[in-house]
Order: sequence, then structure tokens, then C-alpha cells
Amino acid sequence: MRKHEKTPGYSTPKQTIGRSSSNHSLSNHHDRYLHSRKLDCVPGFDLGTPSCSEATEACPLYQAIKNPQPAFINSDCGLFPFHPFSQPSLFRDLPTQPDRILDAPDIVDDFYLNLISWSDTNILAVSLRSKLYLWNGNNGTVSELLDYSSGHITSVSWMRGGKCIAVGDSNHCLKLFDTEKLSEIRNILVHNDRVSSLAWNGYVLSSGSRDSYILNHDLRIQNYFIKYSSHNQEVCGLQWSPDFSSLASGGNDNKLCIWELSNPNPIHQLTEHKAAVKALAWCPWKNNLLASGGGSSDRQIKLWDSIGGNCISSVDSGSQVCALEWNKNDKELLSAHGYSQNQLILWRYGDMGKISEFYGHTGRVLGMCQSPDGTNVVTAGADETLRFWSIFKSSLAKTGKKNPPSPGLGCR
Repeated sequence: MRKHEKTPGYSTPKQTIGRSSSNHSLSNHHDRYLHSRKLDCVPGFDLGTPSCSEATEACPLYQAIKNPQPAFINSDCGLFPFHPFSQPSLFRDLPTQPDRILDAPDIVDDFYLNLISWSDTNILAVSLRSKLYLWNGNNGTVSELLDYSSGHITSVSWMRGGKCIAVGDSNHCLKLFDTEKLSEIRNILVHNDRVSSLAWNGYVLSSGSRDSYILNHDLRIQNYFIKYSSHNQEVCGLQWSPDFSSLASGGNDNKLCIWELSNPNPIHQLTEHKAAVKALAWCPWKNNLLASGGGSSDRQIKLWDSIGGNCISSVDSGSQVCALEWNKNDKELLSAHGYSQNQLILWRYGDMGKISEFYGHTGRVLGMCQSPDGTNVVTAGADETLRFWSIFKSSLAKTGKKNPPSPGLGCR
């Protein structure tokens, strides 16, 4: 383990992911990690996966997941409908440092990769180069799910329900694993370069690659996908809207695209960013509100109306924007940054006023995820640490909701 970071009068609990430790209180088992297993492919597995060249209303993919009632804005409420959240207060307790720090040795320092994912069953997946670890937020235990003999992991994403996880790698493969049965479900080799971004829409998995393509795989149909083509460089950001009707994609070509299910071409190609667009976040209480962040040559956080394709707000964050998360319980947006400050910033929605900044990482933030209860976020940094922050917890008191316990943050 690396040495604890000292703060006068405070000692942040620290734990190691991915290295052996004499601290056996982290697990109820003598063997902290699951052994690596060679997994057989499912029957009917075929590396040669044909694509569908025409995306029409009759396409099985769109028939399976298309929302029959698109979430358009209520005309009686103006551009954005009313929601019950109060204005964020400037006078509330916010953390000055992370609640917990975990070591993340050998995490790949690459801005374009997506290396952490937090499931709705409170399991955090962390990829450390060739290994994938699962940290259980309910009891604090750590297990190793897989270890690549060659290449390294470039993206991870949980399917809703917390049993299936998708893993993209540098060998151009996309793998699906059942984490309960510890078995490989599917091995898909259709991209021509590393798979750097993933996003789920029910049984449909969208994958973005350095080959510049987005593929939408319907996992209920063997060897079937729809290809989206608009980016001309690596697709490093993917996220479906809350109502699953729109997909946002960001790329190293500085382009932000918005797609509809039944259209093989993007409905909007937004080119206002001046650097790579990795950070994407759909607002949980306004289906057509999308936040995006640009890289170190841009540093802008922009809010978009996804229906009209209009930029409704823009702010210079002063640093490379690596990740964005909306507060599910209040009108706030949290951004995570790289060069040059490596900090987190909490913004007030509306005027995009800065509420507070949070420091701790000594290297750029590579990714950020929100806990399933919406009270905490975890950030993965190039300084090889994971840091847990209870930034959103204090906003629950103003909404009248019960403040749930922080999952796993205080347990060993």
C-alpha cells in the first residue's frame, strides 16, 4: 500500500485495489480475490458478425427498444418543464476532502478510456490495465473478475440489474460477463480498433471505438448490430438519454453527435467544442438537456437542448473536462478535471455559477461515477487512486427526502 496522505487532524481511510495486503479485514475470505478463469464461449459464438446496412422502422433493433411515446417538452411549461427540486443552497455542508481513498495501481493514464462503472447493485468495477476488479460497496470486499493475458482493458459498463458487465479491450474485442456465474456470455469482434466507450439501452449495447464507428448490438439476436458513422476519429464518450430515445456521442474530432433510434444519421452534429469531447451527461430530470465538456484546448462545459440542437449555456471551467455527473436530487452539475488543476467543481444549474471546488487528486481525473443512491461519486485519477466524495448527500436535506446511509464508504 502507498502511504496515507496526511491532513492535520484527519486521517482518510485507505484501501488497496489490485495489490496484496496484510489487512484481511477488507474481506471475509482468506483469499481476497477470485482466481482468474479461462471461460468458454457460448454456443453459436461467431467472430464474424454481419452488420445491417439499412436502419428502418422495421429493423428488429429499433422495434425492440424504440420508445412509443417520445419525451417531448410540455408546451405549457416553456422550453423545460417544471420539476420539484429547489434551488441549490450556497449555505450547506460540503466535504473538504474525500471520505475514502483506495489505491488503484497500474490504472492506464489515457484520457480517452472509460475505466470505471458503478452498478445499481452497488458494485464498482475498476479496470487496472489488464485486470478487472469488483469493489462491493455494501461490505467493502474486493474480487478479481478477469485478467487479460495480452492487451489491456479500455472500457467497462454495467448492464442494468448489476449481473452483466461489458468489457472493451485494446484487442478490438467486446466481451460480456455474467458476474454471478463468473462466466463469459459473449465475445464480439467487429471493431477494427480498441473499444473505448460503452453505453447500455436495455438489451442493446452501444460501443464506440478508435475506428471512429458506433455499433449498436441487440444482444437478443445472434450476430446483429447497427452501425452509426459520423465521427472521423476515436469515439471516447457515449451515453443514452434517461428515456432511452437519444444517444449522445463525443469524439476526438471535437464533435458531439446526437442520434435517434430510427435514424442511421445523427440528427445533430455539434462542432462548438475546440477539443475532444469525452464528458457527457444527460440531465435526470429534463430528458432533452445534455451537458458536454471539452478537452484541454477547450475547457468549456456546454448545456444543450437536444431537440433543437441549441447551446443554451456555456462556461469556461479553466481545466480539461474529463467527466460530468448531474445531481439526481438537486439542480446541480459536478465536473471532474485534468490539466491543470485536477479538481472537481460543483456548478449551480441555471446561471452555471460555481458553488465549490474539491481538491485531492495529484494527477488528472480519468473518470467519475455516481453511486446508485445518488449521494456519492467516485473519481479515478492518474495518481493511481480512487477517491469517494459525498458531495451530493447534503442536498437531500433540502428536498425533504430521507438521507440514506453512504453505501460502503464507512465499512471495511
